[in-house]
Amino acid sequence: MNYLKEYPIKGKVLEFPVFFPDATRAVIRSIDTHDLRRTGVEGVVVNTYHLMAQPGTTVIEQLGGVKLLMNWDGWVASDSGGFQIMSLIQRNRSIGSITDRGVVFHRGTRKKKKYVFTPEKSIEVQFSLGADILVCLDDFTDPRAKEDEIEISVKRTIEWGKRCKDEFLKQVAQRKLDNASRPILIGVIQGGDNKAMREKCARGLLEIGFDGYGFGGWPLDKDGNLDVEIASFTASLSPENLPRFALGVGSPQNILECFRFGYNIFDCVLPTRDARHRRLYVFSEDPEKVDILSLKRLHSYLYILREKYVRDNSPISEHCDCYTCQNYSRAYLHHLFRIEDSLSWRLATIHNLRMYTRLIEMLRGMIT
Repeated sequence: MNYLKEYPIKGKVLEFPVFFPDATRAVIRSIDTHDLRRTGVEGVVVNTYHLMAQPGTTVIEQLGGVKLLMNWDGWVASDSGGFQIMSLIQRNRSIGSITDRGVVFHRGTRKKKKYVFTPEKSIEVQFSLGADILVCLDDFTDPRAKEDEIEISVKRTIEWGKRCKDEFLKQVAQRKLDNASRPILIGVIQGGDNKAMREKCARGLLEIGFDGYGFGGWPLDKDGNLDVEIASFTASLSPENLPRFALGVGSPQNILECFRFGYNIFDCVLPTRDARHRRLYVFSEDPEKVDILSLKRLHSYLYILREKYVRDNSPISEHCDCYTCQNYSRAYLHHLFRIEDSLSWRLATIHNLRMYTRLIEMLRGMIT
């Protein structure tokens, strides 16, 4: 496997692999951008749909983009917004519908207004946010989809990909950007667990031509484990010299596995959400003294509210150099969660994110 080490974006160089925590509404709950930098996080993923709704793209653009809004000088990737809208519709069909034109949905409580979220609108909004990495609007393949539904999803994803690319080129021209100053655009490979459909989707997207390609759809199998076969196969469908974005992946173990397949960009809500739910990550062994690729079990979970931590004066992990582990004990974290103080979220989130960035640092060290 030839691992891609870096990729130029907007006159800078993005090093691989990289993990972007999800800052859905331009914030990672409980921590600020200073905390983010201190953990070693280099970029975040923001949500196009949610930011379009609040505070609104015109507001963000007038303020100079999402980076200035957040006081963040790192990378920003913007997802298309489609998954959030479609997942809402799948849960409640009265909210809207999915058509070849785009996603039709209704916003508001008392007096609902009809909106059509198209591939063109998604790209326009992402440019307004000022993101470095843009993701095409795709038709997310439901993991329960039948063969004919998968075929429709793939066909629509290719058609939407073409429309996204056309709008992307239009925005680049209107904003007078060149190859050195423009963001990059990621096409998303759908097809569920059907290899033939995955291959068809990839072929269609490759004909259009994108700066990188994403592993779309639900990444887990029916048992809740990474679908290794489909993840590996999907990676093999895109060029090794372009970014491969494992969208929504995932746990530290899943990142490790997908890195082996050639993926180099990862994002997930897990480390920050788990931190708020009192689940902390701990390397199974000292990562500085072992080959992490050879570990059968990369990490374990520490459930900080368990009674055994009431008087435990040790850090969350003796192998961690994060701000939390260097300054606070398990007993103190246990106490903070017990009294439901907001500091508990902050310290736990800092620790979990640092565990992820250390994993990324070690994986980078394996690329020659």
